[in-house]
Amino acid sequence: MKHKLFLFTFLLAILSAINIQASERKKYNFNSEWKLRIGDFPKAKDTKFDDSKWKQVTLPHAFNEDEAFKLSIEQLTDTVVWYRKSFQIPELKSNQKVFVEFEGVRQRGDFYLNGHYLGRHENGVMAVGFDLTPHIKEGENVIAVRTDNDWMYREEGTNSKFQWNDRNFNANYGGIPKNVFLYVTDNVYQTLPLYSNLKTTGVYVYAQDFDIQGRKATIHAESEVRNDSKASRQFRYQVTILHADGKLMKT
Repeated sequence: MKHKLFLFTFLLAILSAINIQASERKKYNFNSEWKLRIGDFPKAKDTKFDDSKWKQVTLPHAFNEDEAFKLSIEQLTDTVVWYRKSFQIPELKSNQKVFVEFEGVRQRGDFYLNGHYLGRHENGVMAVGFDLTPHIKEGENVIAVRTDNDWMYREEGTNSKFQWNDRNFNANYGGIPKNVFLYVTDNVYQTLPLYSNLKTTGVYVYAQDFDIQGRKATIHAESEVRNDSKASRQFRYQVTILHADGKLMKT
């Protein structure tokens, strides 16, 4: 069940259930304590795979970043690289969900959690995310990512190359060269703007009807809310604008 609400008022969204208070969405930095190894290791997706000798890195970390300013960009290494991370999360309540967001993986990423295939992402620029809830478990979890930053990479479905990917102007720093975040939400939640895999649009805020002399504008705040619970839920969508000094301007 999906609902969209539109308020032509002011700034940001707060979701609350009328009959049950929705928990706050928590966002965690997921950049630390990853392990990396250059090469293709198909069994690295498995939870019990031995990565004890892999290089420990903190993201963002392009595996070939040490070649920066040493090699001309067309000579940068392009190959397959694996990243793995072991992590634990507090015991989840029955009404909670867990999502992961990668701000960018280059050029292709194949994603696994506890040996389960989450999906692939072919882009190299845009963010991608997955719902980890079906495969997350109490205790230790292992997320693994296979990346392929081949200069000549072709999409699996279309066999076409990325038009923007050119050796002459776009340095090919591969692997996971951007941030990663973990989210814990209620099962009624404002979605993340990760349409490519989650098929969700998140919160969108923009201005229109500008009156420059009058120092006014109409702010449009749109939020996609998803209900992944087993029951119908009612909720309110409240939008609030604060002055830079924290003063409440409009609700």
